Amino acid sequence: MGLSDTLSEGLSNFEKYNNKEIYRIGKEDSFNFVVTGRLVSAAAGFFVIIIMLVLTFSSAANSYQVAELGGVKAYTADVIISENSGPSFSGSLNSEGEFVEFGHIVGESEWDYTSNMRISHFEVVVDWSASGGGGGGRQVSLEASSENNTAGESQNGQGNGGTITILWPVNQLPEIVSSNADNSESFLMSYETEGEWMGGKFTYISESTLAVLTGESIDYTITLIYYTWEFDNIREIAEV
Repeated sequence: MGLSDTLSEGLSNFEKYNNKEIYRIGKEDSFNFVVTGRLVSAAAGFFVIIIMLVLTFSSAANSYQVAELGGVKAYTADVIISENSGPSFSGSLNSEGEFVEFGHIVGESEWDYTSNMRISHFEVVVDWSASGGGGGGRQVSLEASSENNTAGESQNGQGNGGTITILWPVNQLPEIVSSNADNSESFLMSYETEGEWMGGKFTYISESTLAVLTGESIDYTITLIYYTWEFDNIREIAEV
């Protein structure tokens, strides 16, 4: 018997089974329900489809992004801030309107901290004092900026001298930090930020009323102080 004959005979037998009366419920003259082979085949097929769908969805749920979700952990650490001395220089301004520029404005590379990834903030500080007679009444101005923000900030001072400080934030962290990461090294690196190339301008704005008679001037020292952060006691706190 050939393949086509075998298939034809099989289909014929299956059709006979579908049309076969397997079970009858009720009396012929009243309620009557007949269970046929077709109903049995349909019920069996429906049951097999349901089982296959349940197994498919269960497998997909168990395998979905296991590597990504299971590999992420929560870390926390204490933040330690350290003060560091940067460049410093001194000089004098001898008349009203004189100024001195420094840092990125004039291309001084020692003020460039862009490669330092753990800068918390900078302080640009000028200590100034009045030379010559004439008493108080002098006015000065300190401007600080970075290569990325040339608008900057400014503060004024007046009298016979004093200290002016401009704080420049970069990445000021709280005392304790927490976040998710694959490992402690990734956790640390996630907080690193490129530093800044700082600079500014110091100006002798105005002299005292007796400046013409006394020949007064301004002495100054400009210093950059930078603060760096480090993590201490990095610890895993939970598995996500």
